[in-house]
Amino acid sequence: MSDLPLQGIRVIDLGHEWACPHTARFLADFGAQVIKIEYQKRLDFLRGGITMNRAYNRKVAFWQVHRNKQSLTLDLRDPLEKDLFEQLVSQSDIVLENSRPGVFDRLGLGYARLRELRPDIILVSMSAFGRTGPEAHYRGYGGTIEALAGIQSLTGYGPDQPARRIREMDVTNGIMGAAAALTALIARQRTGQGDWVDLSEMESASHALMGEHLMDYAVNGTHFVLRGNRHPEFAPQGCYPCFGENAWLVLTVQTDTEWRCLCQAINQPELATDSRLTSAEGRHEHHDEIDRNISEWSCSRTPMEATEILQASGIAAGPVLSMLELTKDEHLHQRDYYQHLESSPEEGRYLGFPLRLSRGNGRLLTRGPDLGAHNRDIVVGLLGLSEARIPTIDESKLGTSFEPI
Repeated sequence: MSDLPLQGIRVIDLGHEWACPHTARFLADFGAQVIKIEYQKRLDFLRGGITMNRAYNRKVAFWQVHRNKQSLTLDLRDPLEKDLFEQLVSQSDIVLENSRPGVFDRLGLGYARLRELRPDIILVSMSAFGRTGPEAHYRGYGGTIEALAGIQSLTGYGPDQPARRIREMDVTNGIMGAAAALTALIARQRTGQGDWVDLSEMESASHALMGEHLMDYAVNGTHFVLRGNRHPEFAPQGCYPCFGENAWLVLTVQTDTEWRCLCQAINQPELATDSRLTSAEGRHEHHDEIDRNISEWSCSRTPMEATEILQASGIAAGPVLSMLELTKDEHLHQRDYYQHLESSPEEGRYLGFPLRLSRGNGRLLTRGPDLGAHNRDIVVGLLGLSEARIPTIDESKLGTSFEPI
């Protein structure tokens, strides 16, 4: 793994659920040693709600989000196990956490204490609303963040339709957290100093996904109007029904030349000479009518058949793929997007990496670890302590995130 860019960086992952662990997964994929701290009385949400027969070790979602990581079980309220954590911090580079502000201060493990243990430590705190302001101590998750950040107001089928969730804020904020951690790491390389990054997931959502709409309102006083799948400039653009159950095609026309090509491709050349539709403005005005014409053509063809015809005519088009279809998609396979475990390729496929580097690309070495799988490796092997200090797992006292607090 010497060619991986984050080789030699040690990360402590205190995150739960999806966003913060997703941040840690990025770092692990590119070579960092990521140690996930697990609290036995409240297991990570992705380990599921069943402890019987160690079902928590067989959750595919956990395997994916926590791949390439190690698992260490610690109760930070226990003085001896808290001491293990502090010794681990003294030998680590980055600490990631997504608890409400004040949680780690009350445990005596706030940033000031972490700096005593490791002066150049980097702490990335990924709370829902940041550590300052009137909402700082509220709990939050993707749905509340989408609503309060304004993201939800951008998603809907039309101006008279209700706003809809996009359900991807955890993934987006995971990317933001990774960018924050790497930015702080680069700064430390230059200055020798660590940092505390206070990442408000709500603010990162609004800054990342709403910037142009906020600026448009601030400068022009313009309110965003829901437009569904349509484009503010290009026309037509949309998602159209195809032959088959829940089968769909997407396309966009960006120029007048492409419009004429589309008319030929859907066997309606008369539309190309319709004076109402020769400009994008006119096509916007009569978009509903155009949509009906395209749908009449697409309904008799499968999404892939329609895509091939349109692409051959120079139209940007593609099928809407189901999860099963995505696993068979030739475009993704040609780019080696799906990955197999290097240790056991027969086990199945995992999602690949979001980017490629000129050198040191990501690797999939291990799936998400069993609970406490690395207790001994870390306590004895890394910290150099006796086996008597290894935390034990009491199956009778395990709890899940699905139980009341």
